[in-house]
Amino acid sequence: MRETLIIEKKDGTKLEINEIKGAHLISVDDQGPQPVTEYTQLVGVDGQRDNGTTFGLRVIQATFLFDGIDRWDYTLATREIWSKLFDYDAYYITWTRMPGIRYLVHCRPFQFTKVSYGAGSFTVEFEAPRGFGESIGRTDLDPINMQSDKYQMIGQGFPINEDLIYTHKENSFRIFNAGSIRINPRFQFLLIRLKGTGSPTLTNRTTGEVFKYNQTLGDSEELIIEGVYPKLNGVNCGRDTNHGLISLAPGWNDMDLTGLNNPESTFGFYFLYK
Repeated sequence: MRETLIIEKKDGTKLEINEIKGAHLISVDDQGPQPVTEYTQLVGVDGQRDNGTTFGLRVIQATFLFDGIDRWDYTLATREIWSKLFDYDAYYITWTRMPGIRYLVHCRPFQFTKVSYGAGSFTVEFEAPRGFGESIGRTDLDPINMQSDKYQMIGQGFPINEDLIYTHKENSFRIFNAGSIRINPRFQFLLIRLKGTGSPTLTNRTTGEVFKYNQTLGDSEELIIEGVYPKLNGVNCGRDTNHGLISLAPGWNDMDLTGLNNPESTFGFYFLYK
């Protein structure tokens, strides 16, 4: 299969680099996670104190060949390539070998190398400042099944013979995080919707975290936890909660939703991959 690299801008515009006349993708090299561990040296104490590891900027390198007709064709193509790859805003890239995972990137400066009268090569380094990739699909918008073009069923961490459901009407249920990174609402996208009547308490028994709404939710009302901000019918209501946050560990998360009649909960997030 011919390898391709696709750019998706924030306005939804998509471009396959091979669509630029004469441009051919040769290879993509993902340089992988870049762990950074901080240490502190304490006077009079042996060794160093481990302050933990974070993941730094990731570099993805793509090499292209351009085969033009003449020098005029070559010059026009270089300008078109620059116009497509350089932008003020970050954009997403995906490529053939792992089409279900995208990376938010900026493009580093690069130069063309002429190899003949109308042909040349160029290598692009994309910087992924988040340090990880994310699923194209979002759990509350894109059902996970073999027919979906938003997921790659092999290699994205999905369990075999298990239905992955992200809207529940039970008091006890499970939420599966197929990624290799914890979904922390302080830093990553997580949208939780709660409906029903009563005073809801949402508990993730896997992580030990508890979110509690101290007021009474009406039958026609919706409580949304958007990142770190709880909202009742779109209005911030953090002072009416215990200020708790719910995160999602990799794998199965055992959840309890109590205090509500006719409960309904929906979890929306992207899977994150090292």
